[in-house]
Amino acid sequence: MSHSENGQRLRQPIVTVLGHVDHGKTTLLDKIRRTTIAEKEPGQITQAIGTTEVPRNVIEKICGHLLEKFKFNVNIPGLLFIDTPGHEAFTTLRRRGGSIADLAVLVIDVLEGMKPQTIESFDILCHEKTPFVVALNKIDRVEGWKSRENGNGNVYSFLENLENQTDFTKGKFEERFYRAIGNLIDNCCKRAGKDMTFERFDRIRDFRKNIAVVPVSGKTGEGIPELLSVLVGLSQQFLHEQLVLTGEAKGSVLEVKDTVGLGKTIDVIIYDGILSKNDFLIIGGKTPMITRIKAMLIPEPLRDIRTEKKFITVDECHAACGVKIAAPNLEGVVAGAPLRSSKTMEEAEKIFLEFESEKEQIEIATENEGLVMKASTVGGLEALISVFKAHPIREATLGNITKEAVIKAEANKDPLHRVVVGFNTSTAEDAKFLAKDKGINVLESDVIYHLIEEYERWTEQAKEDLRKREIESVVHPGKIRLLPGFVFRANNPAIVGCEVHGIVKPGYKMFKASEGIKDAGEIKQIQKEGENLESAQSGDRVAISIAGPTVGRQINEEDILYTDVSSEDYKKLKQFEKLLSHDEKQVLHEIFLLKRKYDQRYGL
Repeated sequence: MSHSENGQRLRQPIVTVLGHVDHGKTTLLDKIRRTTIAEKEPGQITQAIGTTEVPRNVIEKICGHLLEKFKFNVNIPGLLFIDTPGHEAFTTLRRRGGSIADLAVLVIDVLEGMKPQTIESFDILCHEKTPFVVALNKIDRVEGWKSRENGNGNVYSFLENLENQTDFTKGKFEERFYRAIGNLIDNCCKRAGKDMTFERFDRIRDFRKNIAVVPVSGKTGEGIPELLSVLVGLSQQFLHEQLVLTGEAKGSVLEVKDTVGLGKTIDVIIYDGILSKNDFLIIGGKTPMITRIKAMLIPEPLRDIRTEKKFITVDECHAACGVKIAAPNLEGVVAGAPLRSSKTMEEAEKIFLEFESEKEQIEIATENEGLVMKASTVGGLEALISVFKAHPIREATLGNITKEAVIKAEANKDPLHRVVVGFNTSTAEDAKFLAKDKGINVLESDVIYHLIEEYERWTEQAKEDLRKREIESVVHPGKIRLLPGFVFRANNPAIVGCEVHGIVKPGYKMFKASEGIKDAGEIKQIQKEGENLESAQSGDRVAISIAGPTVGRQINEEDILYTDVSSEDYKKLKQFEKLLSHDEKQVLHEIFLLKRKYDQRYGL
């Protein structure tokens, strides 16, 4: 336990790590804790919030020479990192992370600069007013960069290794560095109306006026000593008051899981106060509850609570920390729920009533037209609702995909809403059979950004199919020229040889434009080389039988006959014009001009 100068107990600062997919957030933490969590994530993208404690003695070991150089001691008990999901879909989870974080690290790829998730992360930090530093990652990929190890088998710090680079590489690094910072200012600060100044951490005189940028490499470890030093320095200089421990614990549920020997347990992050065995635990969410702590287990330092198998049993833990809790009746708890502790049942009941009065109904259940969505956790459901916010939602509930979800999706009239979206879920066998039978699309993934991408691909294809079906139902623009010398029969029906432009089909009514719109009969049959055709198109020379007119009276050789496109069909054809061929567009334009000229009722 660390104390301030006046004897107050200090907690660990909570540091949340944010940034774009693939910019190396988890890899950076892996280098600190020397694990390979990133390689175990689906798609190598963090899907659950993980916590990692870096204690004071580890910080002192990693940053020793820098602490001497910058002349300060580590007074805080350590740093607790929250590794947040890396896609814009996790807005709500990151807001939860941001709201309890004391500091943040915004990770940016030095070569790629700003990406949509970087901009979103910046907006979240500004909205939550969370102070942050920038970790400019992947400096090892700068042209000509050489990463060297020191005698202890560790890489040099950034400042040490920078001196080992050639003048060419130093120049390239400076170019990349300030290009990335300029990109950050242009895409984030100016757009958000924020007047911020960024500078390399070792060139800053006043950290109140400048945001520190620390060049790092999650691959080699360069810059990690500087990053930890800056975080410790900022915490001790500017965050002292908010690091003072209070009494009762406050936290948030990260995950609910079964643990051998303990039954149902919850992984939580305690962001304030002290939690003790036998404390009353009040858990909020959709259905608030009161329970009592049977056991508490914490991962060893530098271990991620999500993946660690060996835990240390403790009777007390202090914020900030990640802790596994065993208690009765945890079956109904869901990830993302807030929690607090108390020493007495009387106080617990007061907190329970607070949770009851302010609980949020995360689930959505309506009879409206819209998507049906399922997720395994509150955070996952919030993320789904956030990422699909541009689309109407019929139902968004916790749990796996069942027949009921498929039936709800089938009730939608819009075919683009006849879909069930599941994040981190499984689908019951009877639900799979029903979905296939009813033509309901089921989208599932444990990487959330795949869901929105897959849905958008599916809707585009579905729209294309709908357009094609709809345009197939209308009369297409077409015209035929009656070839001289190819009248096979004059009437009942007339059979003539024709040259086709656009598209004509049996059943199409034809008109002739000659000082007015004149009925030219209906196509009964189309043949080519003795075979019946369902349609004929530009370039075809075919024999067509036409019921109604007589050759030599109503129609003649060399006449041009047009398909009789109604005003309703014309509007649909214009709506889906990109699906028409060049000849069809040309013929449609001719039909429009003729109709407008001779038939004022053609209200287009």
